[in-house]
Amino acid sequence: MSSTWQKARAGLFGTLLALAIFAILPVSPASAGRVAAAGEQFPAVAEALSPRVKVFAAPGDDARRIAVMSAFRYDYRPTVFFVIGRHQNAIDDNWFRVEVPGRPNGRRGWVRSSQLRVLRNVGSLRIEIDRSQRRLRLQRGSRTVFSSPVAVGAPGAPTPLGSFYVTARFSPSDSFLGPWAFETSAYAAITDWPRGGIVGLHGTSEPASVGRRESHGCLRMFNRAILHLRKMVRLGTPIRIRQ
Repeated sequence: MSSTWQKARAGLFGTLLALAIFAILPVSPASAGRVAAAGEQFPAVAEALSPRVKVFAAPGDDARRIAVMSAFRYDYRPTVFFVIGRHQNAIDDNWFRVEVPGRPNGRRGWVRSSQLRVLRNVGSLRIEIDRSQRRLRLQRGSRTVFSSPVAVGAPGAPTPLGSFYVTARFSPSDSFLGPWAFETSAYAAITDWPRGGIVGLHGTSEPASVGRRESHGCLRMFNRAILHLRKMVRLGTPIRIRQ
């Protein structure tokens, strides 16, 4: 066997050995986080990695704390975190910017990235609600894929304006809410929602109210329309309510 072949075989063996060792070595959480961050796209849906998640006004532990979000909701479903961006202060000091449900509407804050696990990108589907026209449009990019009238809040209990997202989806036990319902991150002064204040998007046992200003802030749809949305709308789907 020639010396050239022996050297080549030795080199190949060394390369394979190095690859095998690398494959079984554990990857540090910091390294894993950097790899995951490279492929992240926002907005995204995330879940909590600890029972209580502190939300700060700025990306830093010395910033003012504006909220504490639980890993689980009142109904024991996992809390949906809506992540809109990432910030890095220093090496391995990463923060996620999140939307914070609750009063006042529109709050945003910062959570240490180690407290959340990003599950998936939200995608291009979103719900657009025109309050003055009392109409819901399901948009994919610039294209309308579904449109339906909705009932909105009465003048004394208006549906709030702003950007929100879907926090839960379920089949209600109360027939007044129809066969299907979505809970949103929006809050109104009063609503007919089981815990009050939360703006829901749901079917109704009063179809004559659809297309009118007759709710306490929630958004009512024909039952056939809400069942259609059920097939398409996921947790974290963005919602924009405009005048």
